[in-house]
Amino acid sequence: MNPLCRCRICCLLALVVTLLLTGCSIKTDGLVPDHPVAVTTRIDSSVEVMPVQGGRASSFGREAYITNAQYRDALYRALSDARLFREVTLDGPADWQLHSEIITISTEGGVSPLYAIVVQYWIVDPASGTEIWRKGINTRHQVKWNEAFAGATRIIRAVEGATKKNLTGLIEALSREAPGL
Repeated sequence: MNPLCRCRICCLLALVVTLLLTGCSIKTDGLVPDHPVAVTTRIDSSVEVMPVQGGRASSFGREAYITNAQYRDALYRALSDARLFREVTLDGPADWQLHSEIITISTEGGVSPLYAIVVQYWIVDPASGTEIWRKGINTRHQVKWNEAFAGATRIIRAVEGATKKNLTGLIEALSREAPGL
């Protein structure tokens, strides 16, 4: 085989591997609810979305996970889109601080993967350090075998679906339970 042909094959293989790795990763856009979550009450306060704890990076060929940065960005965008708070910020100052920790992530693979995520949320008054609201939200999402051809795509859709449901649940709970903030 001549060197030019060998070089083209190597470049083609590198391109295919790059496309596979980037095409099969979780992206923040897929974690944010597709439409702003409808709220029953608006909270006339500002909130700072604090750094998330408990997330971790996915590794190729293993379970799909969400990083702390991805979850924080999705949380910020979902809250901003819902317009639940007067203002949502990532870097303060704000009336309240919203903390979150990804407690559990579980994936059941197979033909129709199921993904579950439990996230603990709490709001703190930054002036006093007092916790004023707390809620754990457990959501799951299953993707049917015929929703996507590739197994990796089905798993990513399961992750995205469970995360969207979790963020929706948070916004609905805050709208219902914390109107006095």
